[in-house]
Amino acid sequence: MPGTPFRPRNFSLRPTENTPPVKGAAKRSSRIRKSGKKPTKSVKFDAERAKKKAQKNTLVRLNVVVYGNGNESADVEMKDAAGPSSPRVPKVVPVVLPRAFLQPSVCEPSDEAIAAATGSSYSGQTAAFVRDNLESMGSQSLKAVCSITAEVNHAVLPKEMDVVVNDTAASNYPTHMLAVYAPVPPKPENAPSSWVPPKTDIKLYPVHAIFMASHCAKLSAFPPSPTIATEFTPSSTPRTVTLPVRPLCLPSPSTFPTLLRHFYLRSQDALFESFLPSVPPLEFIENCTSEEQTQALAKVIGETYTPLALLKYAKTIQGVWQNACALGVFDDQLWNAIDACYEVILSALAIGTGNPRAVFVSKTSTPVA
Repeated sequence: MPGTPFRPRNFSLRPTENTPPVKGAAKRSSRIRKSGKKPTKSVKFDAERAKKKAQKNTLVRLNVVVYGNGNESADVEMKDAAGPSSPRVPKVVPVVLPRAFLQPSVCEPSDEAIAAATGSSYSGQTAAFVRDNLESMGSQSLKAVCSITAEVNHAVLPKEMDVVVNDTAASNYPTHMLAVYAPVPPKPENAPSSWVPPKTDIKLYPVHAIFMASHCAKLSAFPPSPTIATEFTPSSTPRTVTLPVRPLCLPSPSTFPTLLRHFYLRSQDALFESFLPSVPPLEFIENCTSEEQTQALAKVIGETYTPLALLKYAKTIQGVWQNACALGVFDDQLWNAIDACYEVILSALAIGTGNPRAVFVSKTSTPVA
């Protein structure tokens, strides 16, 4: 998980949608090599996109057996669930899940957004080129992010924040602090006149603007930061820097760390770690789009873990997908992992609930009755 989320308690904050990139370049970074424009690469074939579009309104209906109050740990394996214990009353809970997650039309971040996040050396490189160049520095940059500590004022959300970079070997410091929160729910129809919106829970994440800007086509340009164009030398002691705070409304704040970690590492293994309950076999890792490997892994997982455990992973995958759509993230590894792992979890759920054909039948564009 990238960085320690600093967690102010219950700020009152109105949601703001992620606006399209705005014009107006700010200072630029010196870490991106020059390159000419390259054509945008589509992350899915048209045929695959058409298939997902046909499935987008298709639902998979399953019955999950829950014991007790349903609050048992979601990490319990099925083989452990039948151990000796006090009698528990089973309850059948109907679950409805989407058959597949449709990927929006591919777009790339604007030149203005990348320029604002990179600094003075930017000369029109494509976002894909920037992302490829960032891979070599992703691990070290993530280490600097994870070393950040700060004192958080629980009363107000400031416009900027002093933080301590404890990674003394770091030369590429985070540039901004993201304040991530969920949309405020709308007022219920029958709510009394005294109803007030619930206060918003906010988590703070230090980030490098360029890692966000090069991945997120729907994210507007970051404001200037004193650390964007600065290359720091190693220090014998931690340093204190001031980071601008940027609010960010997302549909699934709890799964944002998974997506943020991917921006830095671009590691499909890290995505599998978040999306699956166990390490997949090498055959799946090397060819996660293979239906044969997908079904083989689904059978093992479906016979090992409880449906309740698997629902947690289905929720995580859906949350990452929601955030990726909201931010405009288009990355081959990410979308392949979302598609493959959700297929595994969905099929494993069907097997674990005794209805293995539920997913097979749902492959048509007709919703399951």
